[in-house]
Amino acid sequence: MKNKLALALLAAAAVPMAAHAEGSYVGAGIGRAEQKVAINNFGTYKDTDVGVKVFGGFNFDKNFGVEAGYTDFGKIEYGNTGTGTKGRSFYAAGTATLPLGEKFALTGKLGVAKNRAKLQMRGGDVKDQKTDALIGVGATYAVTKNIAAYVEFENYGNIAQPAGGGSLKVTVLSTGMRFSF
Repeated sequence: MKNKLALALLAAAAVPMAAHAEGSYVGAGIGRAEQKVAINNFGTYKDTDVGVKVFGGFNFDKNFGVEAGYTDFGKIEYGNTGTGTKGRSFYAAGTATLPLGEKFALTGKLGVAKNRAKLQMRGGDVKDQKTDALIGVGATYAVTKNIAAYVEFENYGNIAQPAGGGSLKVTVLSTGMRFSF
């Protein structure tokens, strides 16, 4: 509950500032979210689903900024076993941009992700949350002065630790649009 309240207060404070800041942006993307679960004594399993994200940020200058967002990792099922996982993340990160001319740029992201996972099992669902590092790299192409297309690879780290030991790790390869104002 405290996290939701803090996020709501941060968003409420950021909206008026973003409306008047020239380095502000919002965006959305869709892509491939790969979930890899490793459970001790059972082995590993990985699968993909559609991942969706929304984000907003502020560029201090042409090279550095900050970004916050929400990513839904989708749902994967482990064969016909009746088990699976769903995951999502709220993140905050510092960003770095390396312009390669007027239209292209390489981007990097380093931050923290507050991850949540729901492990669906026959005996009942297990919810877990874990905070881990977020690392991302990508590229942007400026379609217009205020609209950019991007492609990005992000590693959200370990989003859950199943009972009995193990891990659930997620990476996302996405593309989308970013709108500056």
